[in-house]
Amino acid sequence: MSIINRILFKYLKSYFFLNKINIKILHKGVELNLYHLDGTDVLEEKYYRKTASVCPECLKKIDAVVQEEDGKIFMVKNCPEHGDFKDIISSSAKYYKWTHYQKKDKNGKVLWQFDKDGESNPADCALDDDRGCPYNCGLCSEHISTCALALIDLTNRCNFNCNFCYANIEKSGYLIEPTLEEIDRIMTHFRSKPMPAVAIMFTGGEPTVRKDFPEICKMAKDHGFKEVIVATNGYGFQKKNGGLEWTKKVFEMGLDTLYLQFDGINNETYEKTRGIKKLMPYKMRVVENCREVGLSSINLVATIVKGITDIEVGNIIQFALDNIDVVRGITFQPVSLCGRITAEEMDELRITNADVIQEIENQTGGKIRMDEAWYPLSTIVEFGRIIAYLADVDPIEFTCSPDCGFATYLVVDPDTNEMVPILDYFDPLKIIDFANRFWEKIKHKEKQPIKFFEGILGDMGKTFDEGLNLLDKTQLRARFLLGILQYTKKPGKLMEMFSRLLMNGDWESISSFTHGTLLLSSMHFQDAYNMDIERVKRCIVHFGVAMPDGSVNEISFCTMNTLHRERIEKLVAKKVTAKVKEEFDTTTGQTREEIHQQVAQNGGMRKTELGEE
Repeated sequence: MSIINRILFKYLKSYFFLNKINIKILHKGVELNLYHLDGTDVLEEKYYRKTASVCPECLKKIDAVVQEEDGKIFMVKNCPEHGDFKDIISSSAKYYKWTHYQKKDKNGKVLWQFDKDGESNPADCALDDDRGCPYNCGLCSEHISTCALALIDLTNRCNFNCNFCYANIEKSGYLIEPTLEEIDRIMTHFRSKPMPAVAIMFTGGEPTVRKDFPEICKMAKDHGFKEVIVATNGYGFQKKNGGLEWTKKVFEMGLDTLYLQFDGINNETYEKTRGIKKLMPYKMRVVENCREVGLSSINLVATIVKGITDIEVGNIIQFALDNIDVVRGITFQPVSLCGRITAEEMDELRITNADVIQEIENQTGGKIRMDEAWYPLSTIVEFGRIIAYLADVDPIEFTCSPDCGFATYLVVDPDTNEMVPILDYFDPLKIIDFANRFWEKIKHKEKQPIKFFEGILGDMGKTFDEGLNLLDKTQLRARFLLGILQYTKKPGKLMEMFSRLLMNGDWESISSFTHGTLLLSSMHFQDAYNMDIERVKRCIVHFGVAMPDGSVNEISFCTMNTLHRERIEKLVAKKVTAKVKEEFDTTTGQTREEIHQQVAQNGGMRKTELGEE
């Protein structure tokens, strides 16, 4: 046992037996049921909030209101030129009001809310456009959250031609593919900030069609990104010839996680969403190859379209549970409506986070309930800050709008070996409340570390001060752990791993805790019909684009796809050659070269049959 561990063990023992009063002190103040709305006047009051949005036709900034009607939440706005627009934000007014609830003291001061202010990085650009946000990306001084996940579009080439894709060479008519030097410049931009991005995701198009993709993964690790992710339909991983070797190589070069496009388990579903027959064998090859090489972090990403993929929600969860050794999570993404559509088409297609969460409850027989299991991503901000501070690691700040996404955890019950909601192990409201108030008591330490000996002994004293800070953090870890453990319901291995996560806070401990657990989330990206500018300012998922003048534009996800993509891509676009245009047969998802080889090997098999098992 190391000297630090011995100190920690001794401190835990003495603290538990001698200093229980300190824990009780931390629990005074705001009552623990502050998040519950039942029995309050909040449910009786109609929700109403003013904001700003954009016109879906001309994309000019216009006033908007978010208001409650018939138990639902709508955005209502008017463009002087193009008239009235109305779009549903949430199908459950009660849940929406809960996520926007503010606890105030008798003087009106906000004591707690799901909207959390983060520390933004310095602005990259001036406010040149008088219209303000969202036209000055990126980023400008109006942005109030820092980037948690950096995105780079590696290419707009793709082996699919999905009808609702926003970044596709088939639709744009030009090639977007940054050079390695430009990719390096973007990575440098995100990692050189005072609060650097911790994770990076490669997007497209289909990123894995690039032959230099393994080298790009290594480049990300060399830049210090802790988590390297690819958003993929699985192309590079599923190849019948060389897919296993390729998967092994990208894993060894630094890829941590796949965000795997996964709309369901039925071939008929994929034929509707992706226009390709018999696609499940393709998806299974991805899973099997990742399993074979030990790449055990796949997050299934399901685009949810009303009447098409919403019926697959339960199937996707069951698939994840059946493959829990490699599947770590599921992200449900209600489809964003890009382009112009009629009000009737919107009513037919629009589905909200609340709809998805309710569908999950329905299709799991009430095991994952809407009113108990789901919390906005911003819920854990203070909890994450504590872990990062105590472990001396880069923080990941989920200071996004509570409208951006919701999440819950399923864990393996060691007694039954079945997946159960994490609420069976924790009292989440009390843990959240404890973490919030614990951070209030220690947050000054983050900016004002102990400097006792430095003032007396100069540089020599810094070493002593570092030791004092380490001991101080060791004691704080123990206090925090003990405070959390009193709100756990079951002992066992899961609690042991959770304790290790709290005490160490490193990526290895986080990985150990997530192994055998399943993170479910629902993230609804904005479009021109439901865009809320106040939500835009809190975006934590940012694209990076290398510009011709040598600069890097950092742009929030939703405004990139709704407002900026076409303008920016025209500045960096390359001409599409005949070779690139004819590279893939998008009815099969394979290259024409691969199809030619398979036809030769299978006696003239029709291309529509290729890929079938």
